[in-house]
Amino acid sequence: MQISLKTEKVYTILELNNLVRHLIRTEFSDYIWVCGEIQDFKMRKDKKHIYFNLVQKHPEADEIIAKVRAIIFEDVKMYLFKKLQREDSSFELKDDIEVKVLCKVDLYPKWGEYTLYIFDIDPIYTLGKIAQNRYKILEDLKRRNLLERNKNIPFSPLPLNIGLITALDSAAYHDFVNELKSSHLGFKVYLYNCYMQGKFVERDVVSALDFFNSFSKEELDVIVITRGGGSIADLSWFDNKRIAEKIAFSKFPVISALGHQINVTITDLVTHTFLKTPTKAAQFLIEKVEKFLQTLDTLQQEILNHTATMISKKRLTLQSLAVRVNLGCRDYFKKQTQTIGEKKYLVYKTVDSFIILKRRELSSLIMKIDSLTRSSLRKDIENLSEKKAIILNRMFSILKLLEDKTRENLESLRWQTERFFQNKKSNLKYLEDKITILDPKNILRRGYSITFKDSKVVKSANELKEDEEITTILFEGKVSSIVKKIKEKDE
Repeated sequence: MQISLKTEKVYTILELNNLVRHLIRTEFSDYIWVCGEIQDFKMRKDKKHIYFNLVQKHPEADEIIAKVRAIIFEDVKMYLFKKLQREDSSFELKDDIEVKVLCKVDLYPKWGEYTLYIFDIDPIYTLGKIAQNRYKILEDLKRRNLLERNKNIPFSPLPLNIGLITALDSAAYHDFVNELKSSHLGFKVYLYNCYMQGKFVERDVVSALDFFNSFSKEELDVIVITRGGGSIADLSWFDNKRIAEKIAFSKFPVISALGHQINVTITDLVTHTFLKTPTKAAQFLIEKVEKFLQTLDTLQQEILNHTATMISKKRLTLQSLAVRVNLGCRDYFKKQTQTIGEKKYLVYKTVDSFIILKRRELSSLIMKIDSLTRSSLRKDIENLSEKKAIILNRMFSILKLLEDKTRENLESLRWQTERFFQNKKSNLKYLEDKITILDPKNILRRGYSITFKDSKVVKSANELKEDEEITTILFEGKVSSIVKKIKEKDE
C-alpha cells in the first residue's frame, strides 16, 4: 500500500480541532439523551462546576469499554439539586450509579477532547436501575439462602463484648456509647472507624467485618453497624452485595441500626436484628443483659429457698433419726437385759439340775456301797467317806467355776452394752455439731455479714452508687448505711 504525500491543505492542530468541533456541533446540533455510569465524581466547595466521567461497562464483566468527560456548570448544578430534592429522589449524584442525562456534545479546541455538558437528568431512569440492582442482589441472596444465615446464629445471653462499626466521634457513636454507659453495666466496646456514606463505605465496612471475625467467641459477642440519620440517598450505600455477603458469613450475630425510620436496606435484611437508631440498638443489648441478670437473681433466690428447705428437711430427718436411735438403743438394751436374765436363769437351772442329778447318783451309789459292803467292807467306810468328801468338794468347785464364768459373761455383756451406747452418743454429738456449724446464724456469729440494697443481696461494688442507702445484717441486729466511697478493685 502506497500513501501519497501530496495533499491539498496542511492543518494546524487548532484548525483540525475547530473543524472537528464544527462537525460535532453540526451532527449534534440539538440536545441528546445519554446514559452511562458515573465515575470520578468530584464536587468541592472551592469549585463552581462539577467534573466527572460517564462510562459504559461490559455487560458481563466489571470492565470499562467506553468513557467520555462530562461537566455540570454552576447554574445547572443548582437546578439539578433542587429538582432531585423536590422529587424526593432516593439517590444522589455519586460514583457507581447509572444515570440518563440530557446534554450537549462539544469539543474544546485547545485540548482536542470532546465533552458532554449536562443540562438535565431523568431520575426515574436512575431509580429504576437502583431498584433493579437491589432486586438482583436480593434474589441472589435468597437463592443462596444467605438472608437467614446470620439470623440462625445463637445470640449470647450476656452480650457485653461489642464490635462497633461506625464513624469515630459521630453522633451515632456518642448516642450508642452514652446509652451503654448510662446502664452502668460492664460493656466493652471495640470500635472500628469507618466511612458511613460515600464510595469508601463498602471498603471500610467489609474490612471491619473481617477484622471482628478474627476475634474468638470468648473475646466478642456481637457486631453492631450503626450510623446517624440522613437522607434516603445515604442509605443506598448499604444496598451492597459484598457487605451483605460478609454479614451472612459472619460467625457473630450482626445488629444494624442505620438511623432511618422508614426504609430498609439490604444490610438490614441480612443481619440478625435491625433497629431504627443507635440508641435503640444500645437499649436492645442492655435489655438482653438485664434479662440475664434477672434470671440469675431468680436462680439465686431459688437456690437459697431450696437450700433452706433442704436444711429444714435434713434437720427434721436428723431429729427423727435421733429419736429412732434412742428408741432402738432402749429396745436393744432391754432385749439384751432380758437375754442375759434368761441365760443366767438357764445356767442356774442347769447347774441346779446337774447338782440334783449328781446328788441322786451319789446317794444311790452310797446306798449301793453301804448295802454291798456293810458286812464285808466296814474297814473301807472311812476311805469311802473321804472319797465322798473329795467328790463333794470337786462338785462344789465345778459349781464355783460355773458361777464365776457366768459372772464374767455378765460383766463383759455390760461393758459391751455401755460401749455401744457411748458410740451412739458420739455419733449423735457429731451430727449435732455438724448441724450447728451449717446453721447460717453461726456463720454470722464468726463475724461475717450480709449487705442488701433494695432487698437484693449486694455481691459487687459495681452494683452500688455513692449516697445510696444499704442495709447490713449482723449476728445481732442490722445496720443501715450510706455509701460514701466505692472501690471496685483492691487498691
